[in-house]
Amino acid sequence: MLALVPLQTTPWLPVWVTPLWILGIGVLAGFVVAAVLLAVLAVLSRVPGLGTLGDRPRVANAVAGVLTLIVAAVTLSLYWSQTTADYRILLILPVLAMSAIVGWGLVYGMWRRTVHELWSVLTEGVMGYALGAAAVVMVIGLAITPWAEDTRPILESLKQVNWVGDGERVQPIVVPAVSSDVTDPDDAPFRQFFVEYDPAAITELSIESNRTIILADAESPEDFQIRPTRIDPDAPFTWKRGELGGVPLPTDPAEGLWIQNREIDPATVNFRIVSLPPIQQVSSIVIAALAVVLSILAYIAFRQAAPRVAAIALATSKSEMAQPLYFVLLALGAVAMILFMIVPFNTLGEDIKLLKDSGMTLIMVLGLIQAVWSAGTSVADEIEGKTALTVLSKPVSRRSFLLGKYAGIMMAVFVLFVVLGLLLMVVTAYKPIFDARENSQEVPMWQESHGEMVSVVPGIALYFMETMAIGAIGVAIATRLPMLANFVICFIVYVVGNLTAPLVRSSDGSNELVGFVGKLIAVVVPNLNAFNIQSAVDAGNPIPPIYLAGAFNYLVCFGIMTLMVALLLFEDRDLA
Repeated sequence: MLALVPLQTTPWLPVWVTPLWILGIGVLAGFVVAAVLLAVLAVLSRVPGLGTLGDRPRVANAVAGVLTLIVAAVTLSLYWSQTTADYRILLILPVLAMSAIVGWGLVYGMWRRTVHELWSVLTEGVMGYALGAAAVVMVIGLAITPWAEDTRPILESLKQVNWVGDGERVQPIVVPAVSSDVTDPDDAPFRQFFVEYDPAAITELSIESNRTIILADAESPEDFQIRPTRIDPDAPFTWKRGELGGVPLPTDPAEGLWIQNREIDPATVNFRIVSLPPIQQVSSIVIAALAVVLSILAYIAFRQAAPRVAAIALATSKSEMAQPLYFVLLALGAVAMILFMIVPFNTLGEDIKLLKDSGMTLIMVLGLIQAVWSAGTSVADEIEGKTALTVLSKPVSRRSFLLGKYAGIMMAVFVLFVVLGLLLMVVTAYKPIFDARENSQEVPMWQESHGEMVSVVPGIALYFMETMAIGAIGVAIATRLPMLANFVICFIVYVVGNLTAPLVRSSDGSNELVGFVGKLIAVVVPNLNAFNIQSAVDAGNPIPPIYLAGAFNYLVCFGIMTLMVALLLFEDRDLA
């Protein structure tokens, strides 16, 4: 089949489409897992007591809370040891948030009402647009399968994905000392030990010992199948995938490893094994699938657990997404992404970094404009036009009204980020190929394009968090001031918030009044510099997941505080 496609004339095509194929397969896997999960929940809805659990909100919420704590405890126990002690506390809020999505999503997912409304839940409004964008990615990924490289090895690598931690484990083994009646170290016995490892997945291997030892695959030299390895205390054994030679371990871990201690003291041998899939990029499939499943569960939980807030949010998001401004921002962002890829930045080989920085910043700016504009039209204008009074005359509290407005605004912004973010990923995957062709260089490997493509995901996530923070401020201001004043104040907060950290650092050791003013600004104005990754992008450094966790913690604390202020401002507002 591949022979029918003229790939010889387009050697760059497989390099570009392979990362997109991986993304499409990940979305497909997410849809399959979500479909299976929802089918199981539909079957459970027929069990007496489970299908009607949502009819009793207090009981359902209690069950969901218990399930959340169980999932969070299990998840933290798995990942706690994989995180540095100084950063472990940062895991608590993100794990609780994802566990709450699972807990409430499962409880309300098997509610009979959810089963009956499932099609409208997944296709109406924001969820329909988001899943539609994901479906387009999936269809494109499946359509370009004939041009993708290493499809079979990539799918086979799924079996070796490390679901917990980073794939690194250390296993210590104590080898008894040589008996006193053994005078020649060569006569010391080989003892059998068992080490847990997957021969096909070993990426790095380090063996350290405080005594001189010999590693072999059998008890007697006559049965050796691999060359024995000597390890001295000052010369540990190290190996990485791709180096010449193999590992001194049996191909079958069940056969055991034979170790000879050549000294009169016990030997402590530490096996440090890093096991990663042969094609490490396969982890993108798992992450994409998990994102799809969690998004569906989160929307189901939100819509069914808080129906009044969700109804207001759905109406708000549909109204804002139908405005001409929304389509203008989408079109502007799409055209700009393509221009960023084509127009040279003249950065002496660093164009791709500027592309990613410019693309992510543009998406954030467009999201901020949409968020502040929506706050003015859906909150301030409705208050001034007495529409809010009509809504609140029904059994809807002011708290539900305001939270629903904020959720609806951010749902519309979320779709904007999803659409433009996916387009930025496609453009970023092609940029290394474009630069190579423009400079008459060799076409890069598809792994390079994949690495550049996935590197924008943490940045988009951080900028969405920053947009949520500014959006909360915009909603709070919209309860008292019109749109123009809202834009001005949010712009000032954005500028000062990104300068908060430099202001505090510059005030150290200077005049006490300057230091006090700098720290006061840091307390009053949010530290938006925590969501800024421009320096990391410029340096080419990856964004670790623990940094995303820390930014999420800050967003939760600041968002709760801002929304509480918004509720206080709105509670005393005269709507008549």
